[in-house]
Amino acid sequence: MRLGAALAGLAVLGSLIAAPTPAHAYCCLTVKYAVVDTDNCARLEGTLPVTRVTGGCMLYDSADDTFFETDAGGKAVKIEMYDSSGMVAKVEFHPNGEKLWVYDTRNDGDTVYVYLDYANGATYGPFSAKGTDDVIDHEVFDFDWTEGNWYGVDVNDSASVYDSIAYARGVA
Repeated sequence: MRLGAALAGLAVLGSLIAAPTPAHAYCCLTVKYAVVDTDNCARLEGTLPVTRVTGGCMLYDSADDTFFETDAGGKAVKIEMYDSSGMVAKVEFHPNGEKLWVYDTRNDGDTVYVYLDYANGATYGPFSAKGTDDVIDHEVFDFDWTEGNWYGVDVNDSASVYDSIAYARGVA
C-alpha cells in the first residue's frame, strides 16, 4: 500500500510540474486605443484623447507621444497596453506612408507581436520591437499599400496569432 500511495503522489507531483504555463506573459492588461480620422482628427473609436495640432493629430502618452499627419481619407490606429506598473507596449499604424510602429516600453524580457490584415486578404507579420537594454525599444515597418483600403492591427502576447490582446481596424 505504501508503494502505491507513493507512486500516486509522484504521479500527481509529475502532473503539476508538467502542467502548461499560461500563454500570456502579461497578466491582466488594460488596453486603451483610438481609431482616428486623419482628415479632421475625430476619434472614431476608443477612449484615447486626440488633439488637433498643426499638420495633424496628437495623442499624448508616457513613452514618446504619437503624431498622425493629416492624410485625406486615412484612419489611423493607436493601441496602448498597461499593467499595474504602467505602460508595457504601444502600437501605431500611420496611414500617411503606411507605417507600422511597434514599441516595447518596458525592459522586462517580453514584447508584443503584431499581425496586419489587409484588404487583399493577406496577413503580414509577426512584427515586434527588438529587445535591447534601452528602456523603450521600437521598430518601424514600411508598407506600400494602395490608398483607401482597410487594414486590421492584431496585437498578440506571443508570436502565435491565437494569443490576441487587442484588434482595431483603420484605412490606409
